[in-house]
Amino acid sequence: MNQILNVNKPKRNIKKIFKIQFIISILFIIIGIIYLFQNMREKERENQISNIISLNAKLNSVFSSQKENIEQEIYFGRIICEKINLDYYIYNNYSEENLKILPCKFSGPDNISENGNICIIGHNYYDNRFFSNLNELKEDDVIILTDLDGKKYEYIIYDKYEINEKDTEKATKPLVEKELTLCTCTINKSKRLVIRAKQIF
Repeated sequence: MNQILNVNKPKRNIKKIFKIQFIISILFIIIGIIYLFQNMREKERENQISNIISLNAKLNSVFSSQKENIEQEIYFGRIICEKINLDYYIYNNYSEENLKILPCKFSGPDNISENGNICIIGHNYYDNRFFSNLNELKEDDVIILTDLDGKKYEYIIYDKYEINEKDTEKATKPLVEKELTLCTCTINKSKRLVIRAKQIF
């Protein structure tokens, strides 16, 4: 009789352990879902802000015949690449907060029309926003920059490579020619993807 009771005890203990593990698993799943939901809401909020800012900039460029100094200080221009559905205004000044909303000019000349290497950086959110699809670009693909008056400047890609996070000199190096450098994180965020393009007209 005692042997039967002793056999049942371990079975009960195993059942309790499985119940506890099941409850803990459910809790982790719920926490994970809440985290993902909040993360999606935050990304959606940032995307809405970005769209509103871009729309305001477009409306200003359409309805304002004279550009105010304030607008020129905020925006550098606009970047367009049909191949990867890229169409954003570019902040003139880089900051971590600005980078969450739009791509930013990191270095280069004050105006698109001037000679030099324009370096623009943007986040890779892995969800088609900003520079997330930059890795799909290849040599001879075309990128367009427009100034605040809507004048277009076309660039053709001639190089694509990766650099270490701290090796920014290869992306921001000043040049005499009219060039464009785009930079974003790689998928694992360990390196930076760099796209180099020359102005064709």
